[in-house]
Amino acid sequence: MKTPILRTWLVCTGLIISRVGLSQDMAYVRATPNSFTNQQKAPTSQKLKDVLLDLGRKYEVSIIFEESTIQGIVIPITNSSRSGKIEQRLERILEPNGLEFKKAGASAFVVRKKEVKAKLEKEALKTSGLLPTAGSIPLALKESEPTRIAEVVVKGKITDEKNEGLPGVSILVKGSNKGTVSDMNGNFSIDVGGPNAILVFSYIGYETKEVAVGQQSNIMVRLTENISSLSEVMVVGYGTQKRGDITGSIGSLSAKNIKEIQVTNFENAIQGQIAGVQVQEPSGEPGAATTIRVRGLGSVSAGNEPLYVIDGFPVTKNMDPGIQGDITRRTTAFALPASNPLGTINPNDIESIEVLKDASAAAIYGSRGSNGVILITTKKGKRSSKPVIGFDAYFGIQSIAKKVDLMNAAELTEYVYDSKNNAYLQDIAGANINDDNATRYTKTTNGSYYIPDDFANPDGTDTDWQKLIFHSAPVQSYNASVSGGNETMNYYFSGGYFNQKGIIDRSGFERYSFRANLEASPVKKLKVGFGLSPSFTNTQRSPAGAPYFADPPGIVYSALVHSPTVKPYLADGTINQTDNQSHLLTSDGRGANMTAASNPLAIINYVTDDLRQFRVFGNLFAEYEILSGLKYKIYTGVDVNSYNRSFYMAKAFLNRTATSGDPYAQSNASLNYNWLVENTVSYDKSFGKAHNVSAVIGYSAQKDRLDANQVYAQNHPDDLSPTISGGQVTSGGDNRQEWSLVSALARVNYSYMDKYLITATIRSDRSSRFGAGNKTGTFPSFSAGWRLSEESFMKGITFVSDIKLRGSWGKTGNFLIPNYASIGLLSPYNYVLNNVLVNGIAPVTINNEKLTWEKTTQVDIGLDFGLFRNRLSVSADWYNKTTSDLLLNVQVPASVGFLTALQNIGKVENKGVELTLSSRNLVGEFTWTTDLNISSNKNKVLKLGPTGDPILSSGGAGIRHITQIGAPIGSYYGYVVEGIYQTQAEVDAAPDDALAPSARPGDFRFKDVNGDGKIDADDRTVTGNYLPDYIWGITNRFGFKGFDMSIFFQGVQGSEILNLTRRHLGNGEAATNSYADWTERWRSVENPGNGEIPRADRLTDLHGGNTRPSSFQVEDGSYFRLRSVSMGYTFPKSLLGSRIQSLRAYASATNLFTSTKYIGFNPEVNNQAGLTGVQGEDYGAYPLSRNFTFGLNVTF
Repeated sequence: MKTPILRTWLVCTGLIISRVGLSQDMAYVRATPNSFTNQQKAPTSQKLKDVLLDLGRKYEVSIIFEESTIQGIVIPITNSSRSGKIEQRLERILEPNGLEFKKAGASAFVVRKKEVKAKLEKEALKTSGLLPTAGSIPLALKESEPTRIAEVVVKGKITDEKNEGLPGVSILVKGSNKGTVSDMNGNFSIDVGGPNAILVFSYIGYETKEVAVGQQSNIMVRLTENISSLSEVMVVGYGTQKRGDITGSIGSLSAKNIKEIQVTNFENAIQGQIAGVQVQEPSGEPGAATTIRVRGLGSVSAGNEPLYVIDGFPVTKNMDPGIQGDITRRTTAFALPASNPLGTINPNDIESIEVLKDASAAAIYGSRGSNGVILITTKKGKRSSKPVIGFDAYFGIQSIAKKVDLMNAAELTEYVYDSKNNAYLQDIAGANINDDNATRYTKTTNGSYYIPDDFANPDGTDTDWQKLIFHSAPVQSYNASVSGGNETMNYYFSGGYFNQKGIIDRSGFERYSFRANLEASPVKKLKVGFGLSPSFTNTQRSPAGAPYFADPPGIVYSALVHSPTVKPYLADGTINQTDNQSHLLTSDGRGANMTAASNPLAIINYVTDDLRQFRVFGNLFAEYEILSGLKYKIYTGVDVNSYNRSFYMAKAFLNRTATSGDPYAQSNASLNYNWLVENTVSYDKSFGKAHNVSAVIGYSAQKDRLDANQVYAQNHPDDLSPTISGGQVTSGGDNRQEWSLVSALARVNYSYMDKYLITATIRSDRSSRFGAGNKTGTFPSFSAGWRLSEESFMKGITFVSDIKLRGSWGKTGNFLIPNYASIGLLSPYNYVLNNVLVNGIAPVTINNEKLTWEKTTQVDIGLDFGLFRNRLSVSADWYNKTTSDLLLNVQVPASVGFLTALQNIGKVENKGVELTLSSRNLVGEFTWTTDLNISSNKNKVLKLGPTGDPILSSGGAGIRHITQIGAPIGSYYGYVVEGIYQTQAEVDAAPDDALAPSARPGDFRFKDVNGDGKIDADDRTVTGNYLPDYIWGITNRFGFKGFDMSIFFQGVQGSEILNLTRRHLGNGEAATNSYADWTERWRSVENPGNGEIPRADRLTDLHGGNTRPSSFQVEDGSYFRLRSVSMGYTFPKSLLGSRIQSLRAYASATNLFTSTKYIGFNPEVNNQAGLTGVQGEDYGAYPLSRNFTFGLNVTF
């Protein structure tokens, strides 16, 4: 006797796409809109079966019941039965009929008779938390029918694209009421009635599939994921929303996307993945900070970094220079690149990343939303889930992604001769290029015309300094986690270890991270939770990204300028710091006016800089449901950061031509703590079947305090104690500062018939950072959406799955200014009275009580649509973003006693378009999907101060940047090169050039920009800018059986680099080594070279002025990069045994290939990324690395 199969009703609401088309499916799930509006009188009673179907749709849950259990039951419809939480409504309608329900997982409910439990519960729990929560058609599964003479039973298994079993898939015999669901492993068995049957497989988030049975008794089915699910829940500020209901511009990234690329920090995972978000790696140093810009630059002097919100806690990316980048002897221009304070976050712990781009999405964060908001949600366990243990590990090897093409010893020798001879012949009467040094001594005492011994008497040395300092380095990562839960609580615990050694010795980044997230419902209506994440990082920093003449010198730049004729080591094997003068002096020791550089190996070995960060991030919340749909939540969090930095330059180090060491030590320590308390009340209510309102109001208070100190010591007698105590303390100081913010916020979302959508938001912030008269600001926004696909006139257009038009307007602010900018500051000031030095204080800045936020007003129009059952999804946006009240230092009357004052005067505009496209190109056993995004942003300054005078900025080499009306912020500034003089006649006919009093054929010809017949400072103009015209990224993913592969390309078009290394590596003077392109320099009329490189001339500053700031130093920074490739294989579960749920082995590579015209290491370089006015400089940054990794993912 066969055991009857439990027949159940499976009620799952949402969008399912079948072969009959979207419009037909939706009509089957629910009545048309007109059917509601035409009803004249609401029914007073309804079948229980229909009520349960409606509840499933409304609350997007699965309701499971036996048909016989509810057959014939009719219940009265009252106002109380139409409102409340799903559990409350079920209890009200089931209790009077002798029924009850059992929650099975996060979104499934089992309806049963009170005396019958065990059997039904066992079947239901097979799909606990795994049943479709939206999207399938109600299935009528009746009690077993009379026994047939012969049954046709088909068995099989349903898997996803990774060949993993899918539990809870609905299987229906088409045209009948027969159906079942797959078990925990994706297996199923069903009586199909005969060989002509067609099985329909449907599962939320996956494409519906039909299979003809024929003579098959065992069917293997693979479902493909639906790339655009309107019911997908996305995190927004202070809540969540279904993707289909969102009216703002939000980009998102899932945990799956983040894991595709092996990255040090989560910011790198965003690069090239979200339209309108530019992520740059200006330095390849392990642990270095990335730069993120959302829809362009909006500020000149305030910050441009977005706000980060981690599990509801707003975090500012604080990179205090006293800890991060500043060494006492270095100027700000030559500071080390900032380390990443968010590098403590383990990317493996992140569930999703959302980027709020427009004002509608970001206005809920008010004064901190103008630069965009990045929401980071960490992983949590699932309710009613068995413990899931995960382990991920990978190991890799890194090498330099690109070396710079420099001259070798022979090429440099010819270049040196050419440079010195050209100057010698031009300046010295009776000079001959065949004159040896002895003859030249008799004609001049200027060493610029002498030939150094290395080049006059070469010994065959040809050192490749790049090969010496760059090497292969390991990277490794280990992560373990356990998650799960029961009916009243869920948990997630993880621990991770990451270690990346740098491709330059004594540089690296190490991270220990832990996380605990726990949520529980101890009593009905109450939900509590906490998160705790302690982490520790240790960053070994190298002074790589600075010029060779900084103190300490930059490793990379020193290696580039160093002559290949110098031996790196002495005969005894020690680093050569003394026998390195032969490329500077003649054979008899006379100076040859060459440029000295430190041995980069000595910098690596004798300069240490360690930064240690301990961070504890924690939050605690409680949420209580006051009434149905009305909830109160209190949230509190704390973020504590402790930094310690130890720097030491050894006495053994000889800087450039020094004959003795000059050691010094620096110690920095800081404690930064930030607390937050928020109270919010949220409301979510549906009125009938047409209206839905959700709202949140709240109050927030946040305070941040930084305590930092610094001690400096020098005159160490030796290197035995490389600490502060080992030398003489000569200076020190401390720094204490804090800020606070109190806010009120509100947002209302309204939808009518799921097709007309409205969102209104307002936030009021009061900040300690601003003047007494302007501490409070209000930031409103409004947005609306129209889902045209829900209109009746669209139902006949079957190839359109969904289409939504949206628009938004709003205001946000930027409070990233110094904490005390509005207050007049005092500083120590000494003066002499009666021949006695008197100590006192004096004001150094003027106060401004009206100082306030920079305000951004943004308009956004967007269109989202899906075609061909969402096989193709497209999202397009146009925006206009204007920032006013820019903070600028403007001149004030001399009678005030100050030169400038910080005021809210200025305006800048960002206009742009964004396009995101996702397509499922091939489905079936072989899958191929594509994700593409491209965006363009145009930045323009509209207003600067009362007079409109431009702002000239000094970077690493004087005034080379300008911010002026009509041009982008921080544009490059200099002379324009029109070409190269080919004849003396061209030189004679050219306008007089104040910086080229003795130009010759082969020198640059500069443009008379203002047309006044002369070349002078008034002819300087904008020569380019760092901001790109377009940024883009494209990912292709392939799958076949257990194999998967992804290929990610990313690029930038229209960006330009101010290559300041050309001041020395490409100036024609030949005082250092040079780029190899100078082998194609102008030599004569008959040999003009490549037409872009001028002649060599050791004294060009006195002749043609070729080294002045000009367009020659501005290079195309566009690039096309194969950012990553990954390949993996997921082993069949049949090979793994019962304890291992999944096993995947993979290999990946990053930065495999870059196509660019830029001559330097990295077209993303930006030595002073933190200074808006001097963007895009290259002064010898740490190069990017190419990585190859191999890893394993295991789930138990």
